[in-house]
Amino acid sequence: MMPSAPASDTGTNAPIDRQALVSRHDVTMHEADPMGTLAVGNGDIAFNVDVTGLQSFPEYYDKTLPLGILSDWGWHHFPNPEGYTLEKYPMKTIPKNGRKFVYPTSGTNHPSPEAAYLRSNPQRIGLGRIGLEMTHADGTPVTLSDIKGIDQHLDLWGGILTSSFTVDGIPVKVLTVSHPDKDELAASVESPLVSAGHLKIRIAFPYASHSFGPDYQDWTHPELHKTVMKLRGQDGADFSRTLDDTHYAVRMKWSDGATLSKTAPHNYLLTGKGDRLDVSAWFSPEKITAEADGIDAVTTASRDHWKDYWTKGGVLDLSGNSDPRAAELERRIVLSQYLMAVNDAGSHPPEETGLGANSWFGKFHMEMYWWHAAHWALWGHPELLEKSLSQLKKMMPPGEAMAAREGCHGVKWSKMTDPSGEESPSGVGPVLVWQQPPPIFLAELVWRARKDQATLEKYKDIVFKTADYMADFVDYDPVRKAYVLGPGVSSADEKHTDVEHNLNPTMELGYWKWALQIAQEWRLRLGLPRKEAWDKVINGLSPLTARDGVYPALELPEEHKPSVMTTFLLGALPGPGVDREVMRNTLHAVNTTNALQTNVTWGTGMMAMCAARLDEPERAVSILVAPYETNPFRPNGQAVRRPEQTPMYLPANGSWLTAAAMMAAGWDGNTNNAPGFPKSWKVRSEGLLPLP
Repeated sequence: MMPSAPASDTGTNAPIDRQALVSRHDVTMHEADPMGTLAVGNGDIAFNVDVTGLQSFPEYYDKTLPLGILSDWGWHHFPNPEGYTLEKYPMKTIPKNGRKFVYPTSGTNHPSPEAAYLRSNPQRIGLGRIGLEMTHADGTPVTLSDIKGIDQHLDLWGGILTSSFTVDGIPVKVLTVSHPDKDELAASVESPLVSAGHLKIRIAFPYASHSFGPDYQDWTHPELHKTVMKLRGQDGADFSRTLDDTHYAVRMKWSDGATLSKTAPHNYLLTGKGDRLDVSAWFSPEKITAEADGIDAVTTASRDHWKDYWTKGGVLDLSGNSDPRAAELERRIVLSQYLMAVNDAGSHPPEETGLGANSWFGKFHMEMYWWHAAHWALWGHPELLEKSLSQLKKMMPPGEAMAAREGCHGVKWSKMTDPSGEESPSGVGPVLVWQQPPPIFLAELVWRARKDQATLEKYKDIVFKTADYMADFVDYDPVRKAYVLGPGVSSADEKHTDVEHNLNPTMELGYWKWALQIAQEWRLRLGLPRKEAWDKVINGLSPLTARDGVYPALELPEEHKPSVMTTFLLGALPGPGVDREVMRNTLHAVNTTNALQTNVTWGTGMMAMCAARLDEPERAVSILVAPYETNPFRPNGQAVRRPEQTPMYLPANGSWLTAAAMMAAGWDGNTNNAPGFPKSWKVRSEGLLPLP
């Protein structure tokens, strides 16, 4: 692994006490919060729970963060009697410098039935719910308001959630945990209410939802799906689930003496014997043949895994500073590290809400992939980035078909894709282009972390075919004697939708050139000659557009407003073609209270990185640790962008991690002690990788 930049001098060379650092940011809850769910998971499955430690009061969270179980592999197609396919979809064609640009456009508010089906299928599905069903002594149901003395604690070092509360003065304690290596969840419930018959565990399975937004469960159509339960001895059962063409299995194991009963279609109650009731649930897209684990085995595996995660990755210690922003930034970093490992470390590029909720039917947004994933390499976990980066190889055939349809070689990466890489009809998605270079950037980060031949061989096809499309997509303008990006493009801010006339989006233009240069470096590392077609574009691309001393979003249509998107060029990127003073003007113009509140997303980290490269560390810190009243960084670590659409917005967490790593470890040409932090701060780091 590439060595990290040295930590700033704190008067001691002692290793950072990682357990103390992580544990001081454990999450504690004392009341129900509709935006305050906590979760356990392993990146491929996540189990978000309420204050009981299970999914006991879903109605309280339905309009915010629905309680459920999401996985990387759980996808479903609704029946398609009309036979809608992208191949038969009516494409839009626009002229593009002597050739045709062909893409599947659609309105989002009132799409045609065909577009609506293709956009919403497949959709990610909820695998089930596991919650408590509690009654008072008189048999009436316990409500959320009856839960008293809530004390919920998330142990970050072990990935273990402990929830304590009382019902009618009677104590209840719930331990919740996830297995790190298989999609298995486990819980242990201790209470006199169990033996009294007033506390049971409810298990339920939903149908798929048509919802565009966070909800992903339909509980109103039991006739549309099938659950077959088969008992396995006295302490477990197998559930076979069928939703149209989707099938998955659940193997459950429970305490000795417990009994399972069916209460309604797809609904079951587990009744315990004694004061303790344990249950584990192993979910799989394939038939399960091995034995499920008990709570003790899952807990031990979780402790070992999380200790390994925190010990082997990068770490940033900001303790010892009198500035209160240091403690808050450290909290945001640690909680983001946990959230991303639970929700975003799967085998596919994540959706914007990860495994916490559905957004855009659960489909990936490829332009967000960099923000979800770049931090893994910088924080010493390239293997987690590679889980999804390797998957891109399987997603290339649809991308190659998209490129060929436009008359280009290589592979096109579209904005909104399903697990196979198939794009969705949209007015914006097919014409965005800033998602094209990230696979090259991410592969480069893995190589910088590993510096081995195997990495080059493993990802060369992704890098080279991505670059082939980029070189073909631009057009040579004989009048200006330069290559131009467009028409057939929308700017990354999605505000400029006149794709027939848009030209040379500023950020994308610089990103294009830098990524092609990196692709050429990969050829040289592999002993291959430079590719002439790529060099023609690298050397002949139009220059960045600057007007009135700032960088606007595009060259055409002509505008003079500074674009926050251009700060990516001298922040995440090392500044290809950038005038530093023009970028400084741009950053200052967009770094207003209003802009910050608007950009509490990936844009937050993007602007902080730009400030760091411009030698403005105080501004960088202020951006990262602003209060964000509109989109707060919540006690559970989640950032909220739009509650009705993205109630947890993981590209924001990824941007915080990327920016913090870069500010501590530096970047090529500046790996001094914590160059992105104020010189008065005490900053210690281990295992962080600089940015290019």
